[in-house]
Amino acid sequence: MIQEIKLSQPYNIKNQAINKNNCSFTANSTSPAIKQQPLLLGPINNNLQVRTALSDIEKKKYLYLLDCLKNVQKSPNSPDLAPFGQLDLLLRNGKLLSKSNHDNSTTLDNLYLMATTERAQGLDKISLLTSTLDLLCNPRFATQTFGDIPDDIKSQALNKLPSDNPVKFNPESLNVITSGTCAAASIEVNMADKYPAEFTRWINGLSSKDMNVALNVNLKSICKNPLEALEIIKLLKANKNSGDLNQAKIKVDLDAGAVVRAHTQTKHWNEGERSVVDVLIQSAIMKLGSQNTYDSLTDTRAGDFNSNPQGLIELEKTFVESLIKNKEITSLVYHKIDDEQNLIGYNCSLDKISKHITDTIDSGDDVILGYVLTNETAGITTHKKYNPDVDGAANKVINGHEITVVDYYKDEQGKIIFVCVDTDDNSPDLVQYSADWLLPKIHHAGYPAHLVRADEKEIMKQLAA
Repeated sequence: MIQEIKLSQPYNIKNQAINKNNCSFTANSTSPAIKQQPLLLGPINNNLQVRTALSDIEKKKYLYLLDCLKNVQKSPNSPDLAPFGQLDLLLRNGKLLSKSNHDNSTTLDNLYLMATTERAQGLDKISLLTSTLDLLCNPRFATQTFGDIPDDIKSQALNKLPSDNPVKFNPESLNVITSGTCAAASIEVNMADKYPAEFTRWINGLSSKDMNVALNVNLKSICKNPLEALEIIKLLKANKNSGDLNQAKIKVDLDAGAVVRAHTQTKHWNEGERSVVDVLIQSAIMKLGSQNTYDSLTDTRAGDFNSNPQGLIELEKTFVESLIKNKEITSLVYHKIDDEQNLIGYNCSLDKISKHITDTIDSGDDVILGYVLTNETAGITTHKKYNPDVDGAANKVINGHEITVVDYYKDEQGKIIFVCVDTDDNSPDLVQYSADWLLPKIHHAGYPAHLVRADEKEIMKQLAA
């Protein structure tokens, strides 16, 4: 639930303005990873009914897709499975026939629509289908690494910009080296992993001629008070088309730069770069979360809540996550951060943080969390050139990152290991972090509200203190 907004006064982001959008550091720079392994992620949310038998109509759709993809070679992202094998896997693990929480369509329905209806100019349905299947089978292949824009496409894009657009005077800003889409990419991973029908519905809508997707949002997924929920939608400038005191219909669309990026990745994709699907989903999430200010060409945003020109803050990420899942999501902020951005304490014990994560995984969902590094935890304080007067105190937060926890287990010593997807580590493998390393660094994480209700009020008191 989004409850940190004070509707009668400016929003206080003292504990939320962490520069977690600067993902220039390597998550493994302090060697926290125990190992990496190329695993397929598991079945869909175990709270959903798993269906694996095709109806007669569904058989026709399935066979049509097989025919569309019959000449497609194996994807670099799925070298062990051709498209027909991917479809079979998705059928067997329940993802293909799972239903969306917004319009009751199945993953198969939306794949079929992508194959049989006209796509936006410049987008190729086969590329869209293969990229979608790759991510449904292996959500860990989602990446936030931008591809380059060839000179001819760059010239065309620049020519279309208004004469006073600052990009015209700084074309190098189109070369995005360090992406700020980690929160959006983490939401993408969660959608492909646990909400496959909604994920595919977004791709179908965003790649259609209209290039948008409609969300039928239960207002109580945003806030228990419907009037406050509507005020929050207005405050975050989501594109609300219609609704009542129970639901709101919100249109999610793309910025002009996203179209350029999507076209580029359709024709000029290189291994390790974002796929066309990554571009569409991340761009739409960024635009929705940033009060419609996101520019996909430069990976920058404006808006009322984030002074950093990149990324989404915790409030914005929680808002988007609640809309997509259409259920009440509570984001717990665990760190106490002072005005100088120094980590000075915790709002919750590490044992409770661990339980929040494991309870959510056990319930059948993933956990999207933001962690931060200080000068000390990043190893800077041990460097010969470290100067506290220049670099800040040992506990000064220097940057942070969003990742998705998709599983956990206990090692031989009984210690918890979290299995995660990191979209910015230049590797498609799952990465595993020990609880000892990860838990103290977690600034915030989002959970189904009912799972953390008992601890939420106490944490909010600590934040307000």
